[in-house]
Amino acid sequence: MKTTLKNIAIALGLTAALGSAALFAENQSIAKIPFDFQITGATLPAGQYVVSLASNTQTIVFRNVATGHSSVMMAHPFQSGTTEEPKLVFRGNGEHYKLESAWFAGVQGGYGPLRRNKDRTDGERGVAATVRLLQK
Repeated sequence: MKTTLKNIAIALGLTAALGSAALFAENQSIAKIPFDFQITGATLPAGQYVVSLASNTQTIVFRNVATGHSSVMMAHPFQSGTTEEPKLVFRGNGEHYKLESAWFAGVQGGYGPLRRNKDRTDGERGVAATVRLLQK
């Protein structure tokens, strides 16, 4: 009887652990970003990044492959639809680029940073630069 209860407890524990891991699943991609860019007020250098969308917390994490440094930004779904090509879209003037939206494979809609009124007016000007995301 004790063995049966012990096995049931172990099975329930494993189910809970595996179930909670699924809640924290991330969509990870690799991006080679050829220019310095800004997210949440910080400037990140050009380079190769692992870009992750944590859907449960609605955050996007940029981890520089060369240095291992990570930057996290709050994101919100703001565009509907899907894209066949996962990508990052930046808006810039040739010198400064800011993340405008992120589209991930298998994820409905685009995600972007929380915007202030100043950001909205700045985003209407400048050129758009698109960086393709590769599945990890």
